[in-house]
Amino acid sequence: MLTISEFFRGQNIFITGSTGFVGKALLEKLLRSCPDLCKIYVLIRQKKEKSPSERLLDITNNPLFDVLKREHPENLEKIIPITGDCMELGLGLSDHDRQMLEENVSVVFHSAASVRFDDTLKNATLLNTRGARELMLLVRNMKNLKVLVHISTSYANCDKSVIEEIIYPPHADWEEMINIVENTDEHILDILTPKILGKLPNTYVFTKSMSEHVVKDLGKDMPIVIFRPSIVISSLNDPFPGWLDNMNGPAGLLLGGGKGILRVVWGEPKIILDYIPVDVTIKVMCAAVWEKVTSSDPVGLSVYNASTCEMKSVTIEELPNIGLALVAKDPLENIMWKPYTSVTKYKFIYFCRMILVHLIPAMIIDFLLKIRGQKPMLVKIHRRIHAAGMALHYFTSNQFVIKNGKTLLLRASMLPSDKKDFGLDNIENTDTTEFYANAIKGGRVYLMKEPEEPTPHARSHAWRMWWLDAILRGVRLTFAAWFLYYSGALQSLIHYIYTSIVSVADFEQ
Repeated sequence: MLTISEFFRGQNIFITGSTGFVGKALLEKLLRSCPDLCKIYVLIRQKKEKSPSERLLDITNNPLFDVLKREHPENLEKIIPITGDCMELGLGLSDHDRQMLEENVSVVFHSAASVRFDDTLKNATLLNTRGARELMLLVRNMKNLKVLVHISTSYANCDKSVIEEIIYPPHADWEEMINIVENTDEHILDILTPKILGKLPNTYVFTKSMSEHVVKDLGKDMPIVIFRPSIVISSLNDPFPGWLDNMNGPAGLLLGGGKGILRVVWGEPKIILDYIPVDVTIKVMCAAVWEKVTSSDPVGLSVYNASTCEMKSVTIEELPNIGLALVAKDPLENIMWKPYTSVTKYKFIYFCRMILVHLIPAMIIDFLLKIRGQKPMLVKIHRRIHAAGMALHYFTSNQFVIKNGKTLLLRASMLPSDKKDFGLDNIENTDTTEFYANAIKGGRVYLMKEPEEPTPHARSHAWRMWWLDAILRGVRLTFAAWFLYYSGALQSLIHYIYTSIVSVADFEQ
């Protein structure tokens, strides 16, 4: 039987979304672990200030590609940028590029998507749903197609508490929805969006759910994998631990808390969020492709949930506590305050604390920055944090069980020769503290451009913030005691306690 790398030998691959988090990791993994592949065509949108070739250079200059450059630097020449845009009809492809892809490509990974929870219905539908339709129209004409992988999300059906590896009934007719957004004023669409979404919380999951049905309906009699990762986080160990390129998910919670900026989160503390490292995600994807093409009947649609369901669990309440212990040992540079993050499920408490520990301090600091002639920034940051918290509340207050039976079968059926490069790491035995320590270190280095290890300045500044926080807590307690005493409230409380004790003593006598 073919190994995974043997299957990819000589294949021409087409990837959309290569500028995204998962897309970058997929591109790097294929070039490094399948060095004998033929070419990888990557669809990249033209920007005013940068051409697709320049944007590709930005991708390959990412530290993620450092190991590849040491082991197989010649493979970077196998990446062919294709100018296009999944927001456009025909993917924005030229006739020449379309013909080239149809004649040469044998494996397709469709990763392009708008992952913004607050995106408009029009933009999300055009990119996530109509973009999937335009891709399928291209793929149906590919003469040598062996497999198509459509990257969805485990939360495309988040109106269900248990999510199986099946296609669920549609939430809307995708053809009708595309027609509506193409021909309806965007302002009217914005007004109608809550009604259209129904039980789904945002345009992202709604349009990703429809895109699965686009692939299903237009992909009949084709070899297709619908791949649903849960929340994709920093790498576990491949090509090295801790790589990430965004502040989404746990990274934002850990780094925001570590900087002393994020101090309160609205959600159910005991909720377990399903996280999967990006490198494990890519390995599961490649293994799913291998199983599809080597099966006795590869034609048809297969669904895989890439999740850690019942394998490794961390609650929303535990995650910031792990992070706080780590940044206390190795503080980040120029923290805004002593790191502390609490989680509450009560909306009133969240809003009160948000005003007291987010908004008011941000306004004071911005005022001081303005006096010093510097650009105010903290109120703007907290506005974004609050918007993100509101968008995520649905997921931080509802428990989901994302079944991953097929992923576990992949791990059991993988060839021994594939386990070195594509083995699905034993997540159950992963040291949680070590993993998140690497995630914080990755955020420190790759996102915030700080040294890998904390500097003496970072440690001394963190010590000053600790003492300042302790002093202000003492001042607040002293003021509260003074106010209670001189307002008469404290005397009344003492008198009430005293009379209650005396009354009980008299009653016993």
